[in-house]
Amino acid sequence: MESRKITFKIFADCNMQIKSMSVRYFIFLAIIIRQYAKGKHSQTFNNPGYFKIGGMLSDGDSEAFFNETIDNLNFASQYVNKGVTYGHVVIAMDSNPIRTALNVCKFLIAQKVYAIIVSHPPVGELSPAAVSYTSGFYHIPVIGISSRDSAFSDKNIHVSFLRTVPPYSHQADVWVELLKYFNYMKVIFIHSSDTDGRSLLGRFQSTSQILEDDMEVKIQVENVIEFEPGLSNFKSELLLLKSAQSRVYLMYASAEDAEIIFKNAAELNMTGAGYVWLVTEQALNSNNVPEGVLGLKLINVTNEKSHIKDSLYVLVSALREMNQTESITEAPQDCDNSGLIWETGKKLFEYVRQQTLENGATGRVAFDDNGDRIYAEYDVVNSRLSNKFVSVGQYYYSSESSKMKLIVNDSIIIWPGKIKNKPEGFLIPTHLKVLTVEEKPFVYVRKATGMKCEVEEVLCPNYKSNKGKWIKTN
Repeated sequence: MESRKITFKIFADCNMQIKSMSVRYFIFLAIIIRQYAKGKHSQTFNNPGYFKIGGMLSDGDSEAFFNETIDNLNFASQYVNKGVTYGHVVIAMDSNPIRTALNVCKFLIAQKVYAIIVSHPPVGELSPAAVSYTSGFYHIPVIGISSRDSAFSDKNIHVSFLRTVPPYSHQADVWVELLKYFNYMKVIFIHSSDTDGRSLLGRFQSTSQILEDDMEVKIQVENVIEFEPGLSNFKSELLLLKSAQSRVYLMYASAEDAEIIFKNAAELNMTGAGYVWLVTEQALNSNNVPEGVLGLKLINVTNEKSHIKDSLYVLVSALREMNQTESITEAPQDCDNSGLIWETGKKLFEYVRQQTLENGATGRVAFDDNGDRIYAEYDVVNSRLSNKFVSVGQYYYSSESSKMKLIVNDSIIIWPGKIKNKPEGFLIPTHLKVLTVEEKPFVYVRKATGMKCEVEEVLCPNYKSNKGKWIKTN
């Protein structure tokens, strides 16, 4: 009996060991099969090993930096797949948009570029749009590093355009945070009737509504003044605002239009004590910015090399990821085939749009659904005499909280009228009349028969309106 127990125990132990070995064996076998399948999958794509990136930049220094950055990336295994090499072709941006479009075909698409990095010409603003139109026709991704017009957000027109700078309309996000910080809940909105002005108003309204969910007091736009660009006089519009309660003016205008508005506002004493002006970047470029105005300046906006570096790192990261999961075909080689839709380009655009560069040269780089830069950082500046500006705050990305934050140094702000203390932001009435309303049993009223009152009675004069003036009748 004892020997049978020992036999059963030995058999049970052996059975457990066999089961344990079987489990480990099957796990090991599953890992091997998975790795084999993964390797097999990556080998099914006969993807190119050479990718050329195009550039249209503003000067020779930027062109040299562009080429050098790509050459260095070829040695960065973190960003470049093994067996993959990146080449470059770069030309100067032409201020003529027609010549620009022709150059895209002749010098870039002819070289089979997979994407194009585009800056701006020394003069003119239409050339980046010409690059976007031409490249978008073949779905070749374009990354802009200086174009900030809101029109580029329209993906029905600029189908393959992304950018490492935000559109002007994104300044509305900072405006809302500043209004919340200073507790200004009623504002006047002044903007030009172009795409950027209307986009800024729309974003401000939507952003302030989102913010209202966390606030007991809502931001109210008391009045919206829209004007046609190319102002010659703005006095009549400003006179209408003098009767409004709010004294907080949010303004989007070009430098030329802002100069007219500031001039007329000063003539009407609307840039002095008690008023608050919060303006966009373009308005700060006018020649007569009043003292005490608050405005925004995009950080790194003029640092072209930093934007070139970030755009290239984002692009090669997207190509690396795409090379592991997608079949990549060669880029278009000419502009003669109008019926060609390059599916690889459409996919590459989406891969680029989904990239995030945590520690880029211009900060945290990421894109929204329109391909516009998000997490862009701004300086909050305060205007002084002779068009000088002092930084009084910053809107920046906080890695600790993983969101944008606003910091303001109130102590160094000079408000309009050389005031150090924050204005109330609304008109405080100074012409008041006391009104007594009959309300029994608290207030009793009887018609007076003379000038003599009984005990605990007070004589109340009667006023009547006559052509806008109040006249005492007794």
